[in-house]
Amino acid sequence: MKALKLGLRATVAALLLAAGSAQAALVEYSATWLGGQTWRYDYQLVNSGPVVAFDEFTVYFDAPGLSNLSVSASPAGWSSLVVQPDPQIPDVGYFDALHLAGLVPAGGPLTGFSVMFTALQGFVPGSQRYELVLSDPFTTVQTGMTEAAVSAVPLPAPALLLLAGLGLGAAVRRRRAQGFDVKEPA
Repeated sequence: MKALKLGLRATVAALLLAAGSAQAALVEYSATWLGGQTWRYDYQLVNSGPVVAFDEFTVYFDAPGLSNLSVSASPAGWSSLVVQPDPQIPDVGYFDALHLAGLVPAGGPLTGFSVMFTALQGFVPGSQRYELVLSDPFTTVQTGMTEAAVSAVPLPAPALLLLAGLGLGAAVRRRRAQGFDVKEPA
């Protein structure tokens, strides 16, 4: 019994530690193909949970074959710029945005950040490295990978899909038990 209590306490402590290490702020993205070799990334900031103090963020364009980065949108009160990748060094390009009114307020999402670029054929959009920065004194307060923005169309929960599959299986078994002919897929 004593070993069970110790094991339970260790499990609870590990779960609390893991929950405490979750990201409090994040950068989400959605990628849109605009035709030809032109793409656009749209970003949104979410600063929730234990609020992270930052006033700037940078997203890096590490994928090879990207060029012609340009800021296509930036919300009011933000100063945004891009730095082109340099294949001669090699050096990645990046998008940087500074909140002119001080720290980014808690809550979210804060939208309206867009970057257009040219990509080689076969480019596959995906997560990018980012940094959240406190500009005075210049300190990186969080690093991570961008996450795909949640779709506006709700997707069925895995549990519902499992129940639907189990129900379909039960219906097929019931029909077989009643003597109906159910054809197996080829």
